[in-house]
Amino acid sequence: MKIKLTALVAGFALAVGLPLAAMAGPLPNGTDTDGDGVEDQFDNCSSGTFGVNPSQKDVDHDGCGDSCDADFDQNGGAGGSDFSIFKLAFGTSTGQPAYNASADLDCDGGIGGADFSLFKLRFGTTAGPSGISNAGRNMTACP
Repeated sequence: MKIKLTALVAGFALAVGLPLAAMAGPLPNGTDTDGDGVEDQFDNCSSGTFGVNPSQKDVDHDGCGDSCDADFDQNGGAGGSDFSIFKLAFGTSTGQPAYNASADLDCDGGIGGADFSLFKLRFGTTAGPSGISNAGRNMTACP
C-alpha cells in the first residue's frame, strides 16, 4: 500500500503537533495575566500575586506551578508540616544534601528570602491558581 507523502506529513503533524501546541507559550492575541510569557490557559501558575513561573517548573507534577504551590507534603494545603520542610531546606542550593527542589519556589537553584516571601503568601492556602484545565488531577486541592 502506497502512502502519499502529504498524508504522512499531515498524520505526523496531527499526532505530534497538536500535543506540542498545548504546551506552547503565548499566542499572539492570548491573555497573559501575570506577564511571564505564557498564555493563561497554558500557564500552570496564572497569578502574578504568587510569583510568575516562566519556566513552568512543577516539581511534583500536579499541574500547579511551583511558585503557586507551597504544599510540599501533598496534603491539600500549605501549613505547618510544609513550613518544617521549607525550614530544613532554607539556605541550601542545588546539589546540597538538604536541598529540596519543591521548596525552590522561584526556580533559581537556591532556597532563600525570595522563596520564603512566596511561601508566606501561600501559607494557609491550597495550590493554584492554574490555567491548565486538568491541573490537580493528582491533588484535589488544586483548582
